[in-house]
Amino acid sequence: MTMSDWMNRDVWDARLEEAERAGGFQQGYKLLYCPWATLEGSDLTFLSLNPGRPPHDAELRVVSDERGNSYEVERSITRSPITDQFLRMCVFLDVAPSRVLTGVVAPFRSDGWASFSPDQKAAALEVGRAFWTEALASSMRRGPIVVCSDQAARMVTDILGAKHEDVLPAGWGNISIRVFHGSEGQRIVQLPHLSRFKLFGRRQSDPMLARAFGRERV
Repeated sequence: MTMSDWMNRDVWDARLEEAERAGGFQQGYKLLYCPWATLEGSDLTFLSLNPGRPPHDAELRVVSDERGNSYEVERSITRSPITDQFLRMCVFLDVAPSRVLTGVVAPFRSDGWASFSPDQKAAALEVGRAFWTEALASSMRRGPIVVCSDQAARMVTDILGAKHEDVLPAGWGNISIRVFHGSEGQRIVQLPHLSRFKLFGRRQSDPMLARAFGRERV
């Protein structure tokens, strides 16, 4: 795939449709939770595993959300508790949601990751890896990369050749925050899944979140 193809939304729409048919995926797909143009410049990257249950009447097959950042535009109708945490994270890091490159590493919807067969998991991650290998290498992407699943962390750290790791207590039982550094100095912050562990806005978690992101306490 050439650079012009990689930046072409229609090319990726066709690729996702083909992969959906080949892999037997039944519930649609979504790659970016932000407008495609966010690839042309962002201050933060946020990656989770795969799309979950969509809001009522949502479009089920979409490459990117051209209305804006999905977590922001769907804040009043979404069923996912991660929405509030994403928006709190943006406030914590002083980044506008519109400046966050937001997406998933496995673009096919499911009732749960465990509902996919091993072959489907591999196929979904293969498509995601092809896209994010190019997206993460782009000079137009700035700022840290936040990952919210083990699969997302493995993919991103492998793509970026991240080797060094710090483990910080999250201020929530024995839950940890992991910080990786890529071969070119990229900061990768692995958070526990924010739909279960609501760290942002929690006083006990603030100091280690600030440390994980290399910021003064806010």
